[in-house]
Amino acid sequence: MPKYLIADFIVEIESKFNNLKKLCEPFLYTGERVADFSVIPSDSYLNSLLSRMVEGSTIDKAEEFATASIFNHEIIHRGAMLVHSSALVFDGKAYLFSAESGVGKSTHTKMWLKKFAEKVHILNDDKPVVKLKNGVPLCCGTPFDGGSGIAINETVPVGAIIFIDRSDTNFVTIPDTKEIVQRLYKSTVKYVNKSDGMSLLSNFDNLIQHTKFYVLHCNTDESAVDVAYNNIIKNCK
Repeated sequence: MPKYLIADFIVEIESKFNNLKKLCEPFLYTGERVADFSVIPSDSYLNSLLSRMVEGSTIDKAEEFATASIFNHEIIHRGAMLVHSSALVFDGKAYLFSAESGVGKSTHTKMWLKKFAEKVHILNDDKPVVKLKNGVPLCCGTPFDGGSGIAINETVPVGAIIFIDRSDTNFVTIPDTKEIVQRLYKSTVKYVNKSDGMSLLSNFDNLIQHTKFYVLHCNTDESAVDVAYNNIIKNCK
């Protein structure tokens, strides 16, 4: 079974469909490390998932979603987690812009590409991994791109995690711990058992101790990038 190096985990993934196989290619591992775990969604799980997805979804997309979900539940117990976000790399640090679907995280990060061109790039536009290594928060690329086509095999220190709220005007606030936990939970995994939940809370606690968090209240005007840069990026250098 093929092995892949994702966020420094050796993962066995047996892709049934071409979409996931292609996404995983940049993460292919041919070394001697043994697998930390395997991710193989059953046919019944894939079909059940597909029946609950939006009309027009394909079995390929169901496989990607199912694989990402199983992968996330595995890494939660290993001090890591997927964060639903668009991870932008600027000056060697990753800034994760997280929001509920439809709020505009990808729209916002694309404005950074327009403004800063080759100075920035998007590491992953849907599900990067966040983990700590020696007290340093890291953002790691994954194959799970959410259909965006942006999923780079790269690991970068985290500058900040930014939650986006839609607003008529552009401004930045700093969330308290309770708000961070609530927003992180919505951005990681919706359904967990007691064991998953305890590991997830431990991950949150460790991440909060070592990471800066902000809330960017913004509209879709390009001036939102200036507000984020002046009030977030400059504070994280």
